[in-house]
Amino acid sequence: MEAVSNIFLVLHFVGLAALFGGFLAQMSAKAKSITNGMLHGALLSLVAGVVLVGLRYPLNDQDATAYPLYDNSKISVKLLILLVILILGYTSKKRSKSSDQGDTAAWATVGLLTFTNIVISVFW
Repeated sequence: MEAVSNIFLVLHFVGLAALFGGFLAQMSAKAKSITNGMLHGALLSLVAGVVLVGLRYPLNDQDATAYPLYDNSKISVKLLILLVILILGYTSKKRSKSSDQGDTAAWATVGLLTFTNIVISVFW
C-alpha cells in the first residue's frame, strides 16, 4: 500500500509540474493562455491528490505514528483552489476558441492560484 501511495505522490508532483511549468513556459509569450497541458496537469493533480487522501486512512490504520492523517481543512482549501483553477481553465479555453488572442487574466490567475497551492502545501 505504501508503494501505491508513493506512486500517486509522484503523479501528483508530475501534475503540479505540468500545471506550473506550463504557466512559466508562457512568461515570455505575447499572447498568454491556458494550455491543454496545464489543464491535464491540474486534472492529474486532482485525481492523484484524492487518491492520496483516500490511501492515507488505511495506512493510518496500519501504523498511526508513521502515517498521520492529513489536516482536512488544508486538503479542503487545496481542493477548492484546484477546482477554481479547473473551472477557470475550461471556461477560458472555451472563450478563447473563438479568438486568436490569449486570455492573460485567466493565465495569471491560474498561475497565482497554483503558486498559492504550493505555498499552502509547504507552510501549512
